Amino acid sequence: MVVVGRCDTHAYSLAAPAYERWLKSFQFLYELNAIPTPPNLPLTFDAAVESELCVVGSAESVRKALLGQLEEAGANYLLCQLAFGNLPLDASLYTATTIQSEIMARLG
Repeated sequence: MVVVGRCDTHAYSLAAPAYERWLKSFQFLYELNAIPTPPNLPLTFDAAVESELCVVGSAESVRKALLGQLEEAGANYLLCQLAFGNLPLDASLYTATTIQSEIMARLG
């Protein structure tokens, strides 16, 4: 899950409630059927950021985090979830255009 904002604080203010909403929806069927949720699922937004499930911040901080993940994994592609929970459409679109213009354009 990736959210790019005008600054780190802006991105966090968008992503935190969206993650909480996503988590609640994700857990719904597990709870309904009395099945334990996956043990490695971060149960708070802060834990999701800490575990790098969520990459959130300004274009520069997201670029650094994603490049670090790509290097560590030895990957040559990137798969991102840009819409989740109740994240506003304009936030997802901003993230998508920023990844294209500010992050991918600077990889080469």
